[in-house]
Amino acid sequence: MSTHPLQKNCPLIFVVDDDKSMRMLLRVALEQEGYQVLEAQDGAACLAAYQNQKPDAILLDAVMPGIDGFACCTQLRTLTDSTVPVLMITVLDDPDSVEQAFAVGATDYITKPIHWAVLRHRVRRLLEQSRLYKQLESANLELERLASIVARYKGKNLQ
Repeated sequence: MSTHPLQKNCPLIFVVDDDKSMRMLLRVALEQEGYQVLEAQDGAACLAAYQNQKPDAILLDAVMPGIDGFACCTQLRTLTDSTVPVLMITVLDDPDSVEQAFAVGATDYITKPIHWAVLRHRVRRLLEQSRLYKQLESANLELERLASIVARYKGKNLQ
């Protein structure tokens, strides 16, 4: 696993692939877009690093030795705070693999060879959707807090 120094306010993306050259290509493409990149060579390394780093998105190969992308995604989704978008990137383009990826919690799916413009837009969209989801969660928590205050206030005035 390798990483560059983390910069503030710059999304962190995990690239998880057993092919070192694919990780390098993805790193270069993502860093050109201004993202921080953390690499892992398999699902086990991804899960271990996830506990410490909390990425903004994960680009996950499906076919890897040990913990493959499907099993890794399944385990990520069992973590209580895991709403991180997972983009499955794989050579598997059969309908069963696509269905399996979404069934285990992948957010999106693209096949290799990678169409780099598509990847760039998908990552940007996943990060934007994730940011909006977090804002919505925060707004809902604030509304619940305010509703609780109003309910307590009404309860005191009725007595």
